[in-house]
Amino acid sequence: MDQCTLYEHILGLSSPWLVSGVELDKSQGEVVVQVGLHHSAKLACPRCGHACPGYDSRERRWRHLDTCQFRTQVVAQVPRVQCPEHGCLTISVPWAEQNSRYTLLFDAFVISWLRAASISAVSKQLRLSWTAIDNIMERAVRRGLANAPDRDTTRLAVDETAFRKGHDYVTIVSNGQGQVLAVEDGRSSDSLGRFYATLDEPRKRSILSISMDMSPAYQKATFEHIEKAHQKIAFDHFHVAQMLTRALDATRKADMARADHSMRKEIHRSRYTWLRHRKSLKGQQIQQIKYLSETLKNTGLVWYLKEKARDIWRGYRVKGARAAWQEWIHMARLTEVRALSTTADQIETKLFGILNAMRFRASNALAEAINGQVRALKVRSRGFRNKERFKRAILFHYGGLPMAPDPHR
Repeated sequence: MDQCTLYEHILGLSSPWLVSGVELDKSQGEVVVQVGLHHSAKLACPRCGHACPGYDSRERRWRHLDTCQFRTQVVAQVPRVQCPEHGCLTISVPWAEQNSRYTLLFDAFVISWLRAASISAVSKQLRLSWTAIDNIMERAVRRGLANAPDRDTTRLAVDETAFRKGHDYVTIVSNGQGQVLAVEDGRSSDSLGRFYATLDEPRKRSILSISMDMSPAYQKATFEHIEKAHQKIAFDHFHVAQMLTRALDATRKADMARADHSMRKEIHRSRYTWLRHRKSLKGQQIQQIKYLSETLKNTGLVWYLKEKARDIWRGYRVKGARAAWQEWIHMARLTEVRALSTTADQIETKLFGILNAMRFRASNALAEAINGQVRALKVRSRGFRNKERFKRAILFHYGGLPMAPDPHR
């Protein structure tokens, strides 16, 4: 098999395309593969596919997978055609996408590397600029979104993550399979509304639950775009627990300010003991809580009701949950502890979403896990200066998209 035939097989070429020559330039460390069209080839418009007369041709180059230690370039005189409907256009070539400087096989190779390594590592290993890598990622995400099958939107989770310090955020929407469906600028109602606007009415009606934090903005968007949103919004257990632990810590600090000065150091050191779940407490910690409860009476009450709320969440699903929460709210208000009463008011206002979360067993756990991975991605990439690149990287790594090009299309 001669060199030309070998590279025709490597590039997957078939008539009317053929390899006309292969040159090795040792000084540049390159193999140049010359590709051309058979003289009898018929030209067609790349948009409509209709046969068209040729207009002219231009030389184009594409980076291909290395041949051993040599960088490989595919070079071709690519004709332009004059289409009556679409005007003068460059014809499509089978080994690369329009407006790409890299072959499909090279794109696929870079994509596989980017899944496992940082942009910096890929840049050094493959001798590519960050801009070139970003262009490959952009095409990959665009291809993945265009080719992705209908992804499940019955159980959604909405979370926010910081792009950089200074209240610059993006909103991430994911599904029950942990796939990122959308990344939108900001964390306003418009941010989530833009995602909802991409769904047709049947898909909106098929949504069972939308797990989120207690952000008024996300609630507003959901009520505006989703029918019967009151029955679908679910407030994650983590955010309810967070409200209660904040109330507990605020009460402990208030009690500590009123306590005898000699006890303040021990009260301060007990901070994390109060925040623990009672079943995880060890003997010494149990004794510490019992002892300090005699002095920190309000803190003891809040701790008891924090654990009571945990029991309600774990012990009920549908039947009896509303009554149990209403009894808890009543008990919390009777304590007259300011921080706890405020939390009780918030829980009463958000009770519909808490009950939905219990009924659907909805959780933001997968969304929080994605958020953690995104933070790790930022560290690994040493931050992102461009928000569009940041959003693209999230979809690239966590969108579950079919991004690899088909070299045999």
